[in-house]
Amino acid sequence: MPRYLAIRSLDLLNKAGNPIDSLFLKNGRPVNPPLFIVGTPRSGTTLAYQIVTQQMKVGYLTGVMNYLYGLPNLITRTFKPFLGRPTPVFESQYGKIRGVWSPAENANFWFRWFPRDGEEGHYLQPTNFSLERYCKLKDTIDSMTRILAKPMVFKSVYLSMVVGALAQIFSEARFVFVRRDLFFTCQSLLLARQRRHKPNEWWSVKIPGYRQLATKPIWHQVVDQVVSTQAIIQRDLEKFAPRRYLVLNYEDVCIRPRHAVSKLEEWLRPVGYSSYSDIRVPESFQISDQPRLPADVVANIKERLAKSVSEEETA
Repeated sequence: MPRYLAIRSLDLLNKAGNPIDSLFLKNGRPVNPPLFIVGTPRSGTTLAYQIVTQQMKVGYLTGVMNYLYGLPNLITRTFKPFLGRPTPVFESQYGKIRGVWSPAENANFWFRWFPRDGEEGHYLQPTNFSLERYCKLKDTIDSMTRILAKPMVFKSVYLSMVVGALAQIFSEARFVFVRRDLFFTCQSLLLARQRRHKPNEWWSVKIPGYRQLATKPIWHQVVDQVVSTQAIIQRDLEKFAPRRYLVLNYEDVCIRPRHAVSKLEEWLRPVGYSSYSDIRVPESFQISDQPRLPADVVANIKERLAKSVSEEETA
C-alpha cells in the first residue's frame, strides 16, 4: 500500500506539471531517429546501453527523469549542460547505473504511455492501438532530440513488450536486440529473484499470462518469462521493423566490445549517428558462463527451456 500511494502521488504530481512542459517543446528541423535497446531481463541490455552512450554522441534519460517524468522537455533544457558524455561506468545493479547523471531506464517515463500492468502485463498488442494516442510521445522525443542536438538512445526492459508499437510510432527508429544464452539468462534472473526480499513475487517484465504462472516454481516462471519475452521481441521486430534492427550477442560483446562498437557505428552512420574519437570501452568484459545453481534446478531449467522454445516455435 505505501508503494502504491507513492506511485500514485508521483503520477498526480507529474500529471499536474505536464501541461507546463508543452511550453518547452522545441520544434523545427527533422531529427535523427531514436535508438531503442531491447532484450530479455538479465540479457546484457544495460552493458549495451553503457557502451553506446560512451562511444556515440547520443542523448539519454537520467535518473532525474524517473521522478519528473511529466516534464521531459523542461528537464532536458534545464540540465542540458550535464547531459554530455557520461562518466565511464561499466557496472550496474539490476539495470541501475550509479550516478545522478548516468544513463537510466526511467520506467516511469514509459509507463505514462504504455501499460504498467494491463490485462497482458506490460505487453501492448501492436495491431490494436491508436497511433494518434502517441503523437505527444513522438513530439516529446523529437523535441528532446532537437534540444540536445543529438539522437536519443533509450533502454528499458519494459520496452521489450512494446517494440511493435514503437516501430510504428517511430517509423524510422532503430533497434538493438541483445541476446544471451538462454540458460545463463534464466540463471541470472533466478538468482536475482532469490536475492529479493520477496522472491516469490513476480519481478521485471510482465509477459502475457504471467498471472497464471503464480503457482509454478520460480525457475519455471523465469524460463517462461525469458522465452516469451525473446519470442515477442523477435516476432514484432521481424514484422514491424524488418530492416531496422541489429542483433548483438551478449557473449560476443563481452569478448570483443570494441568490435561491437565498430559494428554499431557502421550500422547507425547512415541515419546520422556519429562517434567520439577516443575509445573508453575496455578490451573485454568478464562473462558469467558457469552453472551456479543446484544440479536438479539446472536440469529443470534446461528441460523447461527445450519445451518452451519448442512451444514458441510452433505457436
